[in-house]
Amino acid sequence: MTGTQKNARKKFSLVFTVALICLMAAAITPCVMGASTVSLGTAGNYVILAKSGITTTGTTMITGNIGVSPIAAGAITGFGLIKDSSNQFSTSSLVVGRVYAADYASPTPAVLTTAVSDMETAYTDAAGRAGPDATELYAGNLGGRTLAPGLYKWSTGVLIPASTALTLDAKGNGDAVWIFQVSGDLTMSSASQVVLINGAKAENIYWQIGGGTGVTLEAGAHAEGTILAAKAITMKSGASLHGRALAQTAVTLIANTITAPTPAPAQTAVPTTVQTVATTPAQTAATTTAQTAAPTTTTAPTGAASTTKTVNVGGNSGVYQAKVTGTGNTGLTVTGTTASGPGQGIPQPSGTVYQYLDLAPAHYTTIDQAVISFTVPVSWLDDHNIAPQNVVLQHLDGTMWDSLPTTLVQTVGGQVYFTAVSSGFGRFAITGQYTSAATTVQTIVSTVAQTAQPTSQPTSLPTTKSPVPVWVPVTAVIGALLIMAVLSGRSGKNS
Repeated sequence: MTGTQKNARKKFSLVFTVALICLMAAAITPCVMGASTVSLGTAGNYVILAKSGITTTGTTMITGNIGVSPIAAGAITGFGLIKDSSNQFSTSSLVVGRVYAADYASPTPAVLTTAVSDMETAYTDAAGRAGPDATELYAGNLGGRTLAPGLYKWSTGVLIPASTALTLDAKGNGDAVWIFQVSGDLTMSSASQVVLINGAKAENIYWQIGGGTGVTLEAGAHAEGTILAAKAITMKSGASLHGRALAQTAVTLIANTITAPTPAPAQTAVPTTVQTVATTPAQTAATTTAQTAAPTTTTAPTGAASTTKTVNVGGNSGVYQAKVTGTGNTGLTVTGTTASGPGQGIPQPSGTVYQYLDLAPAHYTTIDQAVISFTVPVSWLDDHNIAPQNVVLQHLDGTMWDSLPTTLVQTVGGQVYFTAVSSGFGRFAITGQYTSAATTVQTIVSTVAQTAQPTSQPTSLPTTKSPVPVWVPVTAVIGALLIMAVLSGRSGKNS
């Protein structure tokens, strides 16, 4: 009997200790691993979803479905909607996907009601996450910063200043999640960008914005992730988003590019019309062809498919983006560095030179064309009495300068934004002409930069803290071992 009691106590001690350790690990592990994803539900089936309207001017390019509810289709303006014969959705030359509204035929209204509800639930979820890794970080100024995965909270607004980058570093963890809780507004100034490195993914980034104005992406800015806004989302000329714009009021666009992140969302509670959105190469090609703003892709002589890739250009030049159409451009990175002159034995280009620069990719690809986006300060133009429409990007072809088709996009914050079309890379010169020598082309908007590099070195690399201090799991394990020792000691005495 005594031996049986002794064995029973030992078994109880062992089982109790193992169970305690497992319970502590189960409670602590999710916190130590960092933030978890925010479920978008059926709202994830839309790249833009708004309650009071979606408006665009200029040539916008959207890849994914868009929808409005409870407002009717009349609140979707600038898209030239063509209603499908089913009356359940519309199409647009600006949308590689389908357009839905609350006044379309069943089941669209009910599906949209669910999607909007899921959008609001996702917003509440993101806003309610507790235990932030950092609060009021850098007083909300994130220009030039690098952030590790985690939960970040601000009681005011967040700003990414002009021509700076916020870099999100996943440190090799493809499942890393960022949640930004912002009580104020989110403002990305002109030519600013969010850059993803070391495995960071747009589908794992969530911006919960509660400000009275909402979200503003100024000209040429590039954002990554899902934007959950209590108010409006406004994108200025040339701004782009690799993610989703989910607004509880309106979304306003001006010649923008918005592309849904991958992987594709689950198709739960979505009508069959949504499940077939632009999934075939033929559909994508047809829509792209209809958009005159998008460069025509061609097939290389080798038979490989020509694709278009946009990167945010690093370096110290006036070029900030390059949209490359060609083959073999997967993982493309491009750097622009200033040069002191045209080069030995090379004549000066015509006009007044603002900047010589070398634009080169990390590896060379078959290039059909490159759309190059660059800026020139208003002050330089004023000092040299040059009108913005007379700025031309010139490309060195052998020993001759070739004036490229150059387009004036917009003037914002003391900078004038341009795009130019080139057949390749190499040495360039940004020049101002005194005569109307610039050949204009239709404004071409850059697409999202999935492999963008930061334009400047981060000034700080904050390390996120775990919501649970390190001493908690250590203490738990030590405590469990002590309990096991005490129970084992009692078993020995009783035996």
